[in-house]
Amino acid sequence: MMKSGDSDLGTDHAVQTVPKDPDPGLSPKAVAARVGDREVWIGNVGAIKRRLLAEMELDPEYVVSVNGTATDVTTDHHPLQDGSVNDPQQFANAVAATRTHIRDPGTVLVNCSVGVSRSATVAATAIAAEEGLSFDGAVAAIEANRPRARPHPKLQLNAYAYLATETSRPEARRQFEELVDKMHLQGRNVEALEAMVSM
Repeated sequence: MMKSGDSDLGTDHAVQTVPKDPDPGLSPKAVAARVGDREVWIGNVGAIKRRLLAEMELDPEYVVSVNGTATDVTTDHHPLQDGSVNDPQQFANAVAATRTHIRDPGTVLVNCSVGVSRSATVAATAIAAEEGLSFDGAVAAIEANRPRARPHPKLQLNAYAYLATETSRPEARRQFEELVDKMHLQGRNVEALEAMVSM
């Protein structure tokens, strides 16, 4: 379902898809959803194919790809794993690139395979850091146009650790600790995140 919204991108829809009216039972080839009235969009892997971007009437200045695929429109490639706690530095690099581009004039598209978890997590973390929002508040802004957006809990650990260390947020530190306890996680990446948060 497409929603109306203002845009400087030559389109008056906050959600763009190829095909324009996809079968509700099938995933569109390309989907991009605007985050509120920001010049920030999240999208799937089809949203970084030049032909499909043109069909959606999107022309982002910056494309931060956080899945394994980069194309000729990708400006920053920071592959992350879905369903995993990611290397803290790799996650921080993806968020830092997104934050830098949010500050610059132009449109930023953050994409992953489906446009649901990795892209939503990185975009929400960047928006939360830039605007002083909570991570959950930034996710809610994404969900307004992309209701399927669901940051995986293990990626949320990366987000909370980033916000706790990079923006000194006590609530992010608390959320991180609560999620680790709830999930009973162990392993090298969680230990690295815990070390970061305890600094």
